Amino acid sequence: MGCVNWCDYAAEFVKNDPDSQLPIWEISVATFSNWFNNEILGMLSGDAPTYKASGQYWIACCSTASTAGAVGTELSGNNYSRTAVTFERVSDIKRWNPTSVNSALASAAWDDILSFALFDQAEGGNYYAFGNLTTPLSIAQNNGVQWGVNKVVVSMASFT
Repeated sequence: MGCVNWCDYAAEFVKNDPDSQLPIWEISVATFSNWFNNEILGMLSGDAPTYKASGQYWIACCSTASTAGAVGTELSGNNYSRTAVTFERVSDIKRWNPTSVNSALASAAWDDILSFALFDQAEGGNYYAFGNLTTPLSIAQNNGVQWGVNKVVVSMASFT
């Protein structure tokens, strides 16, 4: 069973001023949302997808844990918005971000981030995947969340 790499990130987490940084975010089949898993399974049964992927995606920060069935409570206010991310092909089963992904800077602290979620729109949209933190993450005023090049990884295989 796969797991996003931040599930036990405490030893790897580095907080730099002015940006907070997670070393890697890996999403596997096990952390896809129920909606996306059903889309994949439907295609295997010959069903047409219910969406047309644009190739542009957004990372949401949530103050409560997400599950396959429901995204957590997304942050709001204090200059928060979803963070755009694009992916490039790495292999037949893996994609990752070719450029750094940087959130907006918080105008006041973003407290208690407990999960990240992947969507296909800047607001609303389809919920693709999630990853929950074991320890809440707080972003101080004038800081943001940053994922480096090749650190947001989506794979159709479990990470081991």
